[in-house]
Amino acid sequence: MGFVFLPFLKKVIDLELKNFASLLDNIAKNAPLAEQLRRLPDPLVTELKMSGAFRALIPKKFSGLELPFEQYLDIIKSLAEQDASTAWCVNQAAVIATTSLWLPDQIISEIWGDPLASVANGPPYDCTISYDNNGYKLTGHWGFSSGCQHATWMTGPARFSEGGWRSAFFRPDQAQFDDTWQVAGLKATGSFEFRVKDLLVPATQVVNFDEDASVKTDITSLPTALMFAISFAAVGLGVAKGALSDVIKITQGKKPQWAALRLHEDPDVQRFLGKATARWRSADAYLRQTTAEVLDSVRCNLDISHSERSQLRMAGTHVIQECAEVVDLAYKVSGSTGIYQDEVLQRRFQDMHVITQHVQGRESYFGLLGRYAITGHYETGPMT
Repeated sequence: MGFVFLPFLKKVIDLELKNFASLLDNIAKNAPLAEQLRRLPDPLVTELKMSGAFRALIPKKFSGLELPFEQYLDIIKSLAEQDASTAWCVNQAAVIATTSLWLPDQIISEIWGDPLASVANGPPYDCTISYDNNGYKLTGHWGFSSGCQHATWMTGPARFSEGGWRSAFFRPDQAQFDDTWQVAGLKATGSFEFRVKDLLVPATQVVNFDEDASVKTDITSLPTALMFAISFAAVGLGVAKGALSDVIKITQGKKPQWAALRLHEDPDVQRFLGKATARWRSADAYLRQTTAEVLDSVRCNLDISHSERSQLRMAGTHVIQECAEVVDLAYKVSGSTGIYQDEVLQRRFQDMHVITQHVQGRESYFGLLGRYAITGHYETGPMT
């Protein structure tokens, strides 16, 4: 059964991003507090949940927004321009939420019938799942669970005793959470670790990705890891765009000590910012074009080829790396101004360099893609 969202939801569905102003302003205003709390503040979480942000890719029949993925990326980019941690939590939840579409319709409806629903997950460290009577027994330890402190459901992959992988959905109060999130960037994601031991899970709450999704759409035809690749790249684009805006403001009034010119008058500064802007626009265009081309094909075929997988992996990895270069250029231009913790640019610098350390940003993927270009053999795996 569906429910009524706040009034601005229709504007989100209509993809009129200019009408996001109040939500975006609140994200920016809450960013310093979120950084201090190392989690998103509860009022902001409620606003995000009621906006439908965490269910952006869920079909309308299950009370989701069912946004086209291209427009969803634009929203993520806009959120990240205000605050990377908020965008990261929204994206992590919205993408992993799509794995619920492998569950029976009744369970999907139960999950998303709650207007405050959100899902959190984490990569597996040592996780196993096996049959137990009419259900499953799950033991596992997962890390980097962004947004877990406001999640209503947890999920995470576990190695199945009879081969392959499964992913179980269970409630947060059934897990133990460990606060290991003492980091330099993306602090407000609150990415704790979590674990369960011998947890009994009903069979209706366990996903088998070797089977077709219960809801067959273009979204469930895309590998989850590759959806994360391009959507985290969109987070990077938002962070980098914000960094460019920050440093342009800094250049307007700053005259470095012992310098003859103000920053905005300095030809070297102008050149740096010109290069950074060109790199950002190139990365943005690359992600847009690649996503559009692949999704056009996937919507026609409800399947994805090795070539299309490689295109998404290449775009995600490359754009994350390019965004880091843009942020670095902005940071260099800022001089000593950028080193202070109360500068937004400093937070963006730290956030961006946590993103590059994420599994989605690994430069080793370039070798995989180069081998595919040379040999025509694509190495499929959990991230490809």
